[in-house]
Amino acid sequence: MDVELLSKMVKELVLDNDKVSLPGLGAFVAEVVPSTFSDRGYTINPPYRKLSFRTGAEPDTLLRDFYASNNDVAPEMALRILETFAGDLKSALETSRVVNLPGLGRLRSGRDGSIFFV
Repeated sequence: MDVELLSKMVKELVLDNDKVSLPGLGAFVAEVVPSTFSDRGYTINPPYRKLSFRTGAEPDTLLRDFYASNNDVAPEMALRILETFAGDLKSALETSRVVNLPGLGRLRSGRDGSIFFV
C-alpha cells in the first residue's frame, strides 16, 4: 500500500461518510462549517465541510472493508495491511514531521507527538 492509494480511498469514503478511521493511528473527520457573513456583511459565505484528523477517535471498519473489497482480500488481511501501513506513517511522522497525502492534504506531527491534518 502507498500514500497515494490511501489518499484516494480516504477521499472517496469521506464524500459519503463523516468519519473514516485509519486503524492504529486515528480518524479523518469531516465536519460541516456553517455559513457566515463577510466582515462587512455584504457577502454570505456558504457552508462547507472541513476535514480534520483525530487520534483516539472510535474506530470504524469503512477503510478496512473498502480496501478488502477493492483488492479481493479478507477483511482480517486488509486490517493487518492497514495497521502496518499506519505504523509506517507514524514512523515517518516521527522522523520527518510531515506526510503528504496527494489530493487530500498533509498529516503533520507536533513537537509533543500529536498528529493533525492540514
